[in-house]
Amino acid sequence: MTAALFGLAAALGLGVADFMSRFSARALGAPLTYGAVLLIGTAGASIWFFLSGAELVWHPYGWGLAVAHGIFVAVMCILLYEGLARGPVSVVAPIVAAHPVPVLAVNVAMGVRPSAVQWLAMIAIIIGGVVIARLAVTEDNPDVRADRTTLLIAVGACLAYAALVLTGQAAAPLIGETETMWIGRWSGLVFIAAILLGQGASVRIPRQWVPYVALQGGLDALGYFAFLAGATTAAPHVTMVVASAFSVVTVLLAWLVIREPVSKMQWAAIGLIAAGTAVLAGT
Repeated sequence: MTAALFGLAAALGLGVADFMSRFSARALGAPLTYGAVLLIGTAGASIWFFLSGAELVWHPYGWGLAVAHGIFVAVMCILLYEGLARGPVSVVAPIVAAHPVPVLAVNVAMGVRPSAVQWLAMIAIIIGGVVIARLAVTEDNPDVRADRTTLLIAVGACLAYAALVLTGQAAAPLIGETETMWIGRWSGLVFIAAILLGQGASVRIPRQWVPYVALQGGLDALGYFAFLAGATTAAPHVTMVVASAFSVVTVLLAWLVIREPVSKMQWAAIGLIAAGTAVLAGT
């Protein structure tokens, strides 16, 4: 029960924060929006790190992987925020949620042999992604049609998501999960700061957007830490399965709040991706 609640909190926190980015990224730009969200997350990660009693262990390879993990997280979120700002949400979010497919593909290339259920889950995700991508470029309704640039951004975010999972999985056994998370957060923050400085962009958030972005950052941090807390329960796989529904939360909010049209075929494809992701997350 506790693991499921942590998973639900993670799905809601991340799903709502991602939906909110549609508006904040449009107004402020994806890099600045995520920079503010990450600043809040990094502060929370630091508190978590010190309260957990974790100790940093120097391991050159582990630290390198953790830094790469943080950079991939930043790249993924910038692309995700940009994709959601362009929309439609019902196209971008499910494609990004298909990241378990490239993760499993890399694992297979490294010698892992998936079970029959995992193969079926991967096939379901691929079918769902293809259906959504095909509908996105053929729909007559401009509210549900995505251009090729948006599709490329979503695919890029999906691949970056896979990279952050793989580097995080590789770093954690070497230096610890909490240490990987903490180093990654700081690395991502430095990376975002370098981007903003390189662009010569203003890092000042207009006063009227401060409460909104603070709430978005708080929800993102809540989702992330709920996921970490669930990983320490007796049933971490339950947390992972439930948390994998975060993209469904984002699409539901787009459907309910901004009345974004979602066809029956799209719902079916989203269901395939969500079910396949849940299976892979639980195994």
